[in-house]
Amino acid sequence: MSKNKTTAAIALFLIFAMTVSYIALPNANAQTSTWYTVAYIGATPNPVGVNQEVLLHVGITQQLMSVEMGWEDLSVTIKRPDGKTDTISNIRTDSTGGTG
Repeated sequence: MSKNKTTAAIALFLIFAMTVSYIALPNANAQTSTWYTVAYIGATPNPVGVNQEVLLHVGITQQLMSVEMGWEDLSVTIKRPDGKTDTISNIRTDSTGGTG
């Protein structure tokens, strides 16, 4: 009879320990907020002349939390006066949201 009581006591202790740890440990919640972001682009000089180099500053208005982070896979499509188009793709910003 004492073996059954010992087994029951151990089982009850384990159930109690699991219940306490389940209640005591905090839950992890994913971020549920959404951001409203706006893409921007600036050209220097503006206006630009024929065969003149242009610096494009592109990005997203929302900065990020860490310097290692950046918005990825941005692209810019440039339409030339002669009707041809160029695309610059795979642009990654810095943590401020912009890049040149």
